Amino acid sequence: MQNHLSDPRIAVAETGEKLNRFLRSARYAEKRVEIEKLVEFDRATAADRLSGILAHARDRVPRYRSLQDHAKPVLADFPLTLKADLRDRFIDLISRDETGRMEPGHYFIHETSGSTGQPVRLLTTAETGGLSSLVIAERLCRHLDLPDTGTELNLGLHYEGTPLVEAGFLPRPYVRCNLRGFDPSSPSIVETYASVVGAFPVDRIIGTSSRLVGLARYCLDRGIHLRPRAVVASYEHLVEEGRRMVEEAFRCPVTMVYATSETGSAAWECRQGNLHFQDDFVTPELLPYEGDETLRSIVLTGLLTRAMPVIRYVTGDLCSPATACGCGLPGTAVRSLVGRSKATLVGADGLVYSPYALLAALSDAGLADFQVLQESPGILQLIVPEASEEARRCVEHLNRDLAAYFREGRGFRLRLAATGSFVLSGRGKRNPVVQRLDVAPGAVEGTGYLRSGVRSPAYAGPVAQSPSAP
Repeated sequence: MQNHLSDPRIAVAETGEKLNRFLRSARYAEKRVEIEKLVEFDRATAADRLSGILAHARDRVPRYRSLQDHAKPVLADFPLTLKADLRDRFIDLISRDETGRMEPGHYFIHETSGSTGQPVRLLTTAETGGLSSLVIAERLCRHLDLPDTGTELNLGLHYEGTPLVEAGFLPRPYVRCNLRGFDPSSPSIVETYASVVGAFPVDRIIGTSSRLVGLARYCLDRGIHLRPRAVVASYEHLVEEGRRMVEEAFRCPVTMVYATSETGSAAWECRQGNLHFQDDFVTPELLPYEGDETLRSIVLTGLLTRAMPVIRYVTGDLCSPATACGCGLPGTAVRSLVGRSKATLVGADGLVYSPYALLAALSDAGLADFQVLQESPGILQLIVPEASEEARRCVEHLNRDLAAYFREGRGFRLRLAATGSFVLSGRGKRNPVVQRLDVAPGAVEGTGYLRSGVRSPAYAGPVAQSPSAP
């Protein structure tokens, strides 16, 4: 990524002029017509798309040949799809006609970041995968009341070689300034932030949760007043204290977007804080999660891409049960996205525990930016940007609570990590929990081992007790 511009304001202005010309072009008008046809939420169309994609998969996808005796297959007829299935059965998941030929279209292969294991490849077409992403992005722009054209800071997971300033043509022409996460030990990143952040007004800020928190801290420490119309977080779990810091820095509420590499953007937060799924582009199933009756496992079926249909994909993400929401937005709504089912902690007793009560307690204690790393049973390293007195007091306080709950030789304790270097995926994603132990299969214990002073909404229900309680 290019990290230095002599004057980024000039690059932003020149790119803005390029986008203004595009805004008046026939190409832009043509693409806007395509988007407008699909931008209104249509529940009836969702049902038709689902039945169509299931019938198509039965007839054209080798993996589902056993369903060809089903005259009208329903979702429950199809097996769940794991990440390993996408990786190991890639060829069997590609659609073919009776002659063995693939569907017509302009194909491209997308590879996931592999942040939770080995990356997988997905096959889609520009006619479906690209268009659905643009339509959902346009819906979000309308929800956030964004201008038709503007400027954004993008702190997402950029590919190598992404320019610092570039044109984002669709669904709305925006000048995009691509930043990596702030790292005071990197001279090039420090130089880029100094030349870009605060040099020009921005209409929206988007990116990974941890990078948004880092940008908020950067602006608060230096008295930089960015006042965007919207702040959009994605990719990573955002703890409540991190949300508070971002909203304080930018005087703007954070909107969480839920997306997966396998199915694209699937849901976003309304102004009441509930996540609404885009049911006419992706069908959500909220299945019971073994080990905690207050949680649901998110399973998604994409409704547009037929080149390689993704049916009943087990995302590994957890949420609260479906809820009624009076905000006016359509779609299945849930109160909160909790985290990943594979994020686990191993006690000194060898039992496996859910991490989410601990993450909520760390946030409630005032930590906005942290990561939990486990390399030994019973010991959790808490990584923070700097080992402040606040962080030390937090560790002492939580360890007293943990010791009061777990008997000697059971559960786990926290240690403040000696380094402030976070563990990132190959694409720069930071997961809140990094587990380096081989975790044996088995039920995850409930979250009742720790009660923070202010419980997060995700834990407002009954608290399950683990067998290791004294």
